[in-house]
Amino acid sequence: MGKIVFLNPFSPDATYGGVKVTYQHAEILAKSGYEVAVYQPAGRPSWIDISDRLNVCADFEAEPDDVLVFPEVLHEFMLEIAQAPFPGKKVLFCQNPFYLYSYNFSGRDLSDMGFSHFIVPGRETAQSLSSVLGVPKVHVIPNSVDTNLFYPRQKHLCIATNPRKWPGEGGNSPLAPLLMSMLRLKYPETADVPWLMLENMTQRQVAEAMGGAAIFLALSRQEALPLTPLEAMASRCALVGFHGTGGKDYATHRNGYWFSPEECEEIVDCLATLIYDMKHHSPRIDRMLHEAEKTASQYSVSATYQAVLQVYGEICAHFGPRM
Repeated sequence: MGKIVFLNPFSPDATYGGVKVTYQHAEILAKSGYEVAVYQPAGRPSWIDISDRLNVCADFEAEPDDVLVFPEVLHEFMLEIAQAPFPGKKVLFCQNPFYLYSYNFSGRDLSDMGFSHFIVPGRETAQSLSSVLGVPKVHVIPNSVDTNLFYPRQKHLCIATNPRKWPGEGGNSPLAPLLMSMLRLKYPETADVPWLMLENMTQRQVAEAMGGAAIFLALSRQEALPLTPLEAMASRCALVGFHGTGGKDYATHRNGYWFSPEECEEIVDCLATLIYDMKHHSPRIDRMLHEAEKTASQYSVSATYQAVLQVYGEICAHFGPRM
């Protein structure tokens, strides 16, 4: 058989979870004997660890036995590649269905482009693609938490969050600083609790920060399977925030406090209660943290490893054995 080429047309400093997962899948396949390349013309990311085993290239030539794995970002030159005839297989690795829907391609349009298989990271997204687009062969490869990186450290009473998820737009304030302001206005006694904005950090720096934070404010928004909240769970952070649609795969009333994006004051009230309970060592916090860790443990690296080999083994089956 030929090679598997992951198309990853992003800048090296684009700190997207989807980039991390793409490289994880590529690494698993390369380690298992597949010939793999990652097409990233701007160069390999510097914020995640990538082994020398992976060929990160600025160009590629597609051969008839190759498998091209596209992101859901089908526009500009990526759309041109998708629309070009290709005798091998085209796979769409959809890590955000809402991006895909915004391009207004029907299931028939995607089939006409040559996409025969679709890979998603969660059940919620698999159901959505089947329902909205009616596409066949939707495979689930679950995201995973690297517990060698994400684990609890010495805890400090602070609130960590990813502010990039809800920036200011259309006259609305960016959500993270808005919630921080509301918390301090309504509950001035919380003003001494620091906020830790997880931005402009490497993956290892994020893991260190999460490991030491007592609370994580999840601002997930229109995602296939939000990975950062799971990493926070593994880091034994108390979760407050949004499941981002795809997080419905794992969000329960036992492992976190989940709200609608419209419930800003309710979130603020919850944060204040959490801070009070943590200062007074409430046993219910430990029960929630235990459930959160148990949830994160279901998303193991080994489960992802097996799913990657199973799904790509099925996709590549007709090309014959690997050399």
